[in-house]
Amino acid sequence: MTERAYRLVVGISMLGFLFFQLDYAMWILLGLMAIEGLTNWRIPILLSKARYPNDKIKVTDGENPQSTSNYEAEQMLRWIIFTLILLGSINYTEKSLWFFPWFTGLMLLLAGITGICPMVMALRKIGLK
Repeated sequence: MTERAYRLVVGISMLGFLFFQLDYAMWILLGLMAIEGLTNWRIPILLSKARYPNDKIKVTDGENPQSTSNYEAEQMLRWIIFTLILLGSINYTEKSLWFFPWFTGLMLLLAGITGICPMVMALRKIGLK
């Protein structure tokens, strides 16, 4: 599974959970993003290692040679998704920030379809690898 396919699956799942008001599923997705952001054990990499155990899998997708940090852009993307979902979920009862989870889901869906994620591009531009 590639990062592009993962973004597509997460975006579709998130929009489906929001549309059908599956709050528990959104909290599970929130926990998944927190674990991935904290540990950097990303599901696409884990699935690739499980599928091809003898291959030496190295993530080189869009590697930034001028990186000033050891923190990865994909890991930071997980934290940003976590934050936006959390803000939207906490304030969802007040209907004030309802658009954060919807916007995040839509942008992940579009990033999965097109293969272009503006947030990852911006994070790499500021120096994350």
